[in-house]
Amino acid sequence: MPSEEADTRGALVTAGRRLFAERGYEGATVRAITGAAGANVASVAYHFGSKEGLYLQVIMEVLSPLGERIQEVAAAEASGTGRIEALLQAVFEHLWDNPDQAQIMVEVRLHRADLLPQLAEMLAPMTTGLMQIVTEAQASGVVREGPPLLFVMSLMAQPVYFMLLTRRAPEGVLPANPHTAEGRKVYVDHMVDFALGGLAGTHRTEGR
Repeated sequence: MPSEEADTRGALVTAGRRLFAERGYEGATVRAITGAAGANVASVAYHFGSKEGLYLQVIMEVLSPLGERIQEVAAAEASGTGRIEALLQAVFEHLWDNPDQAQIMVEVRLHRADLLPQLAEMLAPMTTGLMQIVTEAQASGVVREGPPLLFVMSLMAQPVYFMLLTRRAPEGVLPANPHTAEGRKVYVDHMVDFALGGLAGTHRTEGR
């Protein structure tokens, strides 16, 4: 691909990522995206086939780095608790550095349910890494028995929620400043302690 075309394609993905996160799929028009990218209106169709094609490419760009970090954690030589701690820290720090990722993923799930099959396919490598972390922790006795996917969902929900909650909280409301490395460590440590307690705990009493 000629350099000029590659530059245009990259500029469209960058502009699309920002505007999809800020305005959602419907609110981010092709004209707004191409204007922000300094490209002509027809360039989205030329490079991606459609606005939806650009949207899917943005999602892929958003997911790939996080998927790589999760796979690194899954492949690391560490105990079950060590991997879970490393996982929560990696996901929280990644989302903190890429706040638009959580916004885009929430947008997809709430407003573009038609894309969930394609999203599941994109998430497959990440899901495999997460399931490996949980199933190996179950095998070592660190995590209690139960459906690994539910444990994965609970683990991933924590860093997403904490990032969304802490990033824009008014100063003085939270117990530690999340805009410092020391403050973020407070939240990661809490997530790890909370997760390990829940993962190792017992089921609630039936009928309670």
